[in-house]
Amino acid sequence: MAAPWAWWAWLLLTLAALVTPGGGVECFVCSYSPRSNSTRLDGCTKANFTEDRIETRSCPLGCESVAIYDLNDELESYHRNCATDDSLTPDTCINTTSIILKREVCFCDWSYCNTASRAAPLVAARAWAPLASLVALAGALRACASV
Repeated sequence: MAAPWAWWAWLLLTLAALVTPGGGVECFVCSYSPRSNSTRLDGCTKANFTEDRIETRSCPLGCESVAIYDLNDELESYHRNCATDDSLTPDTCINTTSIILKREVCFCDWSYCNTASRAAPLVAARAWAPLASLVALAGALRACASV
């Protein structure tokens, strides 16, 4: 028999787990430039990204990944970071070309969305989390009611 306060504690913990601290989302933060002496080891680009080796940060606007190429399609730099432009539509990429550079900026607004694959399983997990919590809460309430 569970204590009467147990389901309240469980509910509070579940709701706390669904809320991101500070109202932001967690984003991967890294950079790579093949011509830079400080970032010669590439763990950031799409081809070499490894989630468990990359720093994360809480970001208020969402996440971004930015690739910059010269006009010969040679990579100049690549970074993942907190989004800097709140006017972008979530889950979109914007391509721009200037006289000397091509730039692709991808923006997203859910935790860890700036992965190399833009991992859809994380979206599904985020969408199902509240439903799973409600199902578990209903089971806990039913158990308390039968006591």
